[in-house]
Amino acid sequence: MYRLFAPVPPPATFVACSGCDVCALSCPVWQQTHDLRLTPKGRALALQGGAAATEIVESLAACVMCGSCVPACPEQIDLVSMTLSLRADLAAAGVSPLSPLAASFAPPGEHSSPANVHLKTVLLAEDRLLASPSLLAAATLRLGGPAHVVVAADSGRDVSARMEAGLTVPQARLERFLDGLRGALRVVTTEGFISRFVRKWLPGTPVRTLGEACLALPETRRALRPTDLYVVEARGYNADRERLVAVYDALRHETGCDISLDLQRLAIPTAAKALNTRLGIGPVKSAEQVRWILEGRHPRRIVVENLEDGEAFRRERGVEVVHVATLGA
Repeated sequence: MYRLFAPVPPPATFVACSGCDVCALSCPVWQQTHDLRLTPKGRALALQGGAAATEIVESLAACVMCGSCVPACPEQIDLVSMTLSLRADLAAAGVSPLSPLAASFAPPGEHSSPANVHLKTVLLAEDRLLASPSLLAAATLRLGGPAHVVVAADSGRDVSARMEAGLTVPQARLERFLDGLRGALRVVTTEGFISRFVRKWLPGTPVRTLGEACLALPETRRALRPTDLYVVEARGYNADRERLVAVYDALRHETGCDISLDLQRLAIPTAAKALNTRLGIGPVKSAEQVRWILEGRHPRRIVVENLEDGEAFRRERGVEVVHVATLGA
């Protein structure tokens, strides 16, 4: 049969960038600086003009890895992977401004008797969740209870930080992290940056965000109100947007709540988890992101999937902030 349009495979490099600027629509760096040099388009044009990674250090260090540019790109360029590859060039050259912070995340100690995760849910919990026994217990119950859930002693925080900075992860360290996940029924993450890689490393294991897992429960959805603003964990959502967009559209339709998605159904980040935000070196400020998300909105309650996001909203707006794991409990 004659085909009018043949499918085009996704290009692998910035060479394919046509300069359309669509990636800037949801980019927090563009929103706060209006400096195209610091956007994916700016990096693409610089590389197309012959620039090396070491000549665009400021641009590479500015990205908060929210991933909203990837589903927006009409050329299907994996802009996150491209930026990470260039950050690796900076790290190899010894000029990465993110390396010092990433190197400060120490791997956990050796565990002589690793937990049995066979056919169980493994929760990769963020530090703030681990530091809150009551909230951690609530999240565990939402995922199936202690008999069916293992809270990972090794959450891979150092692995995630090193990869975000472009640093190499020693193979032995990576294998030790993955050994704690192999055989699991599913892996649930609270921070989405690492989820995109776990999905590739363990292709047969479902990887879900804690928010999506909680929203699968009818009692959680019933507890949401039309006056709520539901804040999606942006890095996990944008990394799996093709599947998740239907989940959150259905949630909006069923509950009437507002959701921190833009008109393209891209998740707007607070950037609170980004390495450069933590280090205080990038142009993106979480306070400005929160104000951007809340512009034109007047929620009575804010529901978050990630506690770092929750803290950012709590600092900027005197409104109740709750974690999705506590809804319907």
